Amino acid sequence: MTKDFAIIPVKGLVESKSRLVRSLSPEDKKKLIIALLEDVMIAVKESQLFSRVLVVSPDPNVEKEANLPYGTFLHQEGQGLNAGIRQSTLFAMREKASSVAVLLADIPMIEPRDLKELYSVGGTAQKVVLTPSLKGGTNVMVREPPNIIAPTYGRWSFSTHLRAAQKAGFAVYSVSNPRLSFDVDTLEDLIAVARKDPHGKTRTAKCLQEMTLLHVLARSSK
Repeated sequence: MTKDFAIIPVKGLVESKSRLVRSLSPEDKKKLIIALLEDVMIAVKESQLFSRVLVVSPDPNVEKEANLPYGTFLHQEGQGLNAGIRQSTLFAMREKASSVAVLLADIPMIEPRDLKELYSVGGTAQKVVLTPSLKGGTNVMVREPPNIIAPTYGRWSFSTHLRAAQKAGFAVYSVSNPRLSFDVDTLEDLIAVARKDPHGKTRTAKCLQEMTLLHVLARSSK
């Protein structure tokens, strides 16, 4: 039986989403970060693909505020997104994981069927499956085995990961759709969430419904 791990890195409740500092109060931003994480975790759980889920962060408040299940949180020791992913990957390898799926914690529209599609791609045991963000980053990366390529998140990471897999001679696939490729960084992204999910099916949309400013902007942009 394969052991597939999901890794969800979170920068922290204060450090994350710095571009929203001028738009949201510190408390609203913290609630938003937790809601975004919860949406990703719900999709991961309901996909029933993963034997273990790891939320990695240097901020211990992520574990407390998000009310994570026991054994889910991994305290990040190094600095930066890639350090957290490397640490989580090594942990997964020690636990004999067959694959790891790295999911950024700001893709609220993701659904279980999207994850199932990612895992259905490719017939080889050695592969990399990437989901590009609309901004050139990597929203999801499936690596089978877990250490097939190193994580190199940052500006234009999708093309960097793609070239790394191609250069190493491994099978690499790109899978994208409006849910997987949509991530939240700016006020415009939040307005898009409010428009895409007016009935609050996602935790993120429910969170935004409490923010009057976003309601006004969403209505005015229609």
